[in-house]
Amino acid sequence: MKLLEATLLATALFAATTLHAQGAMPIIDPLDLYGSTNTITLFASYANDSSHIIIGQEQNRKLAELGIGYSRRIHRAKHFDFSWEPELRPFAYIRDPFVDGDSTIVVHGTPTIIIGLPFSGHFNGPTTANCASGTTVYNGVTQNGVSYTQTIAQQCSSRWTYAAGVSPLGLRFTFARQHRLEPFLVANGGMMISTVDVPVNNSSRANFTFEGGAGFEWFRDPHHAIALDYRLHHLSNGYRGFYNPGIDSQVLRLSYRFGH
Repeated sequence: MKLLEATLLATALFAATTLHAQGAMPIIDPLDLYGSTNTITLFASYANDSSHIIIGQEQNRKLAELGIGYSRRIHRAKHFDFSWEPELRPFAYIRDPFVDGDSTIVVHGTPTIIIGLPFSGHFNGPTTANCASGTTVYNGVTQNGVSYTQTIAQQCSSRWTYAAGVSPLGLRFTFARQHRLEPFLVANGGMMISTVDVPVNNSSRANFTFEGGAGFEWFRDPHHAIALDYRLHHLSNGYRGFYNPGIDSQVLRLSYRFGH
């Protein structure tokens, strides 16, 4: 009888232990609290202007992009991780100012007895340039006793050029791995193809791109996050075209990231 009671007691204890183990919460590795090994990113980028920041020369250019990225975590540690992050930009638009075909150039000479002066002609437009509407007078030079003065009357407009690009050389460093708000550094490089030459005529439709920046990623839950970052973006053709002025832009990017 005592043996039967002991057996029943042992069986009950075993069953209770098994049920408790099945109902217990799984142990989560602190390194996996936020973030995923594989992450998809949907992003929108915008730059309202351009200037000489790195090596680009062209001004008054705008850049807008919609794209998708993939992130594969390569290495993780307690306080940071390192990921490979290629990106695809199927929708990119570059706004160029340009001089339209009604612009004129007039050259005056003194003394006015010189045959052929003043001379007036039209630009072969539209020509992308750093255009300023109105009349601009350039002090000329003196040659063979004649002083030449050049007057340019410009009519400016702008256009949005469609482009698409891919950046396979993306790298991402994420810090503060165990926190809901995580800072990161990012850099990537690739190519962009446009429907016409950018940023000026006789440059190239195919341009190289590279950018780098920093931002913050806020996790709604362990695998869904919103990121905001600032980047310095450069576009140029690497002297594959007749002109290679390049564009430097300050880009703001908003992203939605989800993974598993």
